[in-house]
Amino acid sequence: MKKMLMILCWCWVLLFAGALQAAPNHTVVLAQLHEKYPAYYAHGVFLVDESEQRMYWYADGALVRSYVISTAANGLGAQAESNKTPPGAHRIISKIGKNAKRGAVFDKLQNTGRVAKIYTRPQYGVTALVLSRILRLEGLEPGKNKGGNVDTFNRAIYFHGTNKEGNLGKRASHGCIRMNNDEIIDLFDQVSVDTLVYIQP
Repeated sequence: MKKMLMILCWCWVLLFAGALQAAPNHTVVLAQLHEKYPAYYAHGVFLVDESEQRMYWYADGALVRSYVISTAANGLGAQAESNKTPPGAHRIISKIGKNAKRGAVFDKLQNTGRVAKIYTRPQYGVTALVLSRILRLEGLEPGKNKGGNVDTFNRAIYFHGTNKEGNLGKRASHGCIRMNNDEIIDLFDQVSVDTLVYIQP
């Protein structure tokens, strides 16, 4: 019995140590963003980690919550028609879909009035839809994600709910950042236009 308790204790220690090791440390990038974009930083920061397929929401430098997301199946890139997620610093330029139903289908940023079925298991033969809420992005870095043929706003890149929730956590979108519908509805009501967004590899 004593031996069993010791084994269980060591298991908890190892699990705790692993969790600490896996915990993200965004201190440096947050400091850089604070220095470069203080006005937007004051509204909070969405740090999108493409390699982890997670988004971290920070307020006043403290982690509020993290979310499982999906960025582009084609990876990172800002070129028009590349179907890639643009890297670098952005801001939320507009919020679309206030009071829309959960699962409301949006086409070209307009609520169609239809409500989609939401799949919580992985789906590969189902057309991806834009649902529930939209947080549209504007690039802040000329030549990287703003202007010319690398313009995030003109490419219509945004956070949005998805009908393919079961595919979250994997690269799957056509450039936008997909989220769980309940989570983006909740987030939509808590964040403002001009929230800073940083998309990193």
